[in-house]
Amino acid sequence: MIRARLLAAIQSPSVSAISRGAETAFELRGDRWSINIVADKVGMSAGGSPRFQLQADDTTWSALLTQTPLAGWQSIVHLVRTGTVELHGSEVEYARHIHLVRALLDAARGADDWHPDAPARLLQARGEYQRVSSALGTADVYVERCGTGPALLALATAGSDTSQWHGLMTQSDITERHELVTVDLPWHGKSSPTFGTPLGGWRLKPATYTDFICRIADELDMRRPVLVGASMAGAAVVHALARHPARFGGAVACQVGPRVRNRAAPQLRSADIDQSLFVPEWTYGLMNPASPAEYRKRVWWGYSSGGAGLYSADIASYEQWEFDEVRPLLSESTPHIAVLSGAFDTTVPPSASRELAAVIPNSSFEEMPDLGHFPHAENPAVFATYLEKALTRITQHDPLGPHLTTR
Repeated sequence: MIRARLLAAIQSPSVSAISRGAETAFELRGDRWSINIVADKVGMSAGGSPRFQLQADDTTWSALLTQTPLAGWQSIVHLVRTGTVELHGSEVEYARHIHLVRALLDAARGADDWHPDAPARLLQARGEYQRVSSALGTADVYVERCGTGPALLALATAGSDTSQWHGLMTQSDITERHELVTVDLPWHGKSSPTFGTPLGGWRLKPATYTDFICRIADELDMRRPVLVGASMAGAAVVHALARHPARFGGAVACQVGPRVRNRAAPQLRSADIDQSLFVPEWTYGLMNPASPAEYRKRVWWGYSSGGAGLYSADIASYEQWEFDEVRPLLSESTPHIAVLSGAFDTTVPPSASRELAAVIPNSSFEEMPDLGHFPHAENPAVFATYLEKALTRITQHDPLGPHLTTR
């Protein structure tokens, strides 16, 4: 049954599309079955002498291939890293072609069910540039605005950009009540590199990220905006609020725990591996496969479009995050921090986010059982419901009353 599903999945349009131009062969093996798959310049087919093998018992394959896998069982990358699925043969060949394996498993699961209808709402973001000088250096920083009302200053995950927030603008009505202001860090998205920094010289630290957040808020004349961030940006907004509580009205911190130690890997910068394929696969499995395929595709594409070494450099920053450094600065009088956690995130599971919220004096915690590491981007319509509740909690705990508008 498992083998038959995998053989049928080879014919999927999504598998054919992503495998064009590849030249490799691999084997998938279960209890009493195996399948050899060859990828060449025209697509994938059964056969070939494998360069790497992935082996697991049928219970594991069944858990991975179910249409609605349990959190933690959706990602082949995670299962290989933890040894649940055994990798034999060339590790480099596996890293170069993990996109083929993942696409095949997605198709066998039925997770590439495309719905090509355009969103009901038009994307009406207004783009502009601000020259920002901060501890990161000076750069022409790209900013997008959408909507009117109290300001939300939103920051993307490591290695990504403002496009992560487009789904929230088109798949929810949140911009009818808030101005959503999104920002690209220097070197990211449409922002310029910092002037005078050599290629490969991008570095980020919690303190310099905090300074950048303060500087961009000043440049945009934002008065006590609510900060919103996920993953690395989720840690950054906690850090910024702790150090500058008077400047911000609160924070929504998604996918963040007291610390992070499991996101770096040498393949993220390896010259032997195509980063435009490996980096998006490194992150793709952190989403719920039941999230809309169109939006999971956009997350994948965003990471495929990042600059060389950018994601790796950002992750190096994220792994410097230590909550204990700012914990003494937080008190009951600090603006409210709403911690949100998607259950399908295997890097910062809900238990870690719950642990963080428990030691922040003025905070709340909510688990999002149907979302993963990119809640705002992978299923923006669902995330909007959690975000609205988080913003309500922030307003209820604000001693200064409703937040002022951006200008």
